[in-house]
Amino acid sequence: MSSVHPQEYLFDHLVMIGRDSLDALGELFQSKGFHLSPLSHHNLGSCNRLIMLDTSYIELLGWEKGKQVQRAEIANQAIGLDALVFRTDDANACYEQLKSSGFAVNPVQELSREGEFMGNQVLVEFKTVRFSEQPIPGLRIYFCQHLTPEYVWQEQWLNHANHMNSLKQIMIASSDIHNTAASLKRLLNLDPKNFSEDQESIRITLPNIELCLQTQHTLEDAQIISARLEQDSADPVDFIIDQHFLTHI
Repeated sequence: MSSVHPQEYLFDHLVMIGRDSLDALGELFQSKGFHLSPLSHHNLGSCNRLIMLDTSYIELLGWEKGKQVQRAEIANQAIGLDALVFRTDDANACYEQLKSSGFAVNPVQELSREGEFMGNQVLVEFKTVRFSEQPIPGLRIYFCQHLTPEYVWQEQWLNHANHMNSLKQIMIASSDIHNTAASLKRLLNLDPKNFSEDQESIRITLPNIELCLQTQHTLEDAQIISARLEQDSADPVDFIIDQHFLTHI
């Protein structure tokens, strides 16, 4: 993976909570032409399957049916679009920067899971920077440093029957999009040139994705409402993940 300027975060992955219905969630995506990575177990007690894309991925996260939930931060999360994860090349520097900016940030956490690479069993390792109090109520946000990216972006997981290869846009609803945008600006060290605005929405352009903030006055907290994937072709077709899509589980 190529490095970026320390002040410019790439989007890393979108988390979807499957709770103890990871099998059903995985089968739903497979029925739509996605090639998922095998079920893997984290050192923190959770399980995941991944939909790998060009510069980001979608993580289906939960735990095995019949087993006790071991991760407190996901135990009460509903099935659906759940968390925005941004990539850092230096988790310790990210922690210090967030702390100095006044965010309620937890110490850097070690995260790992088993994996396979070129026929060998490997340990896929990460460092994460999480918050004791989320910067934007309603959104779960954290930062991730990949210590073994070659184990994650494997060619075998990048080819999908539906030819989707890119996560282009995430739609976030908020009753106060200006306040939400200001929090993201401070969190990600963004420049005003990253922002464009119309009457009902604010678009934030990151190096590898667009975040679109949409006004919904009835909401108490912000929430992720949809994700748009796209094919790499001359006439690309979109694939939308939203709550309606998830009713098929």
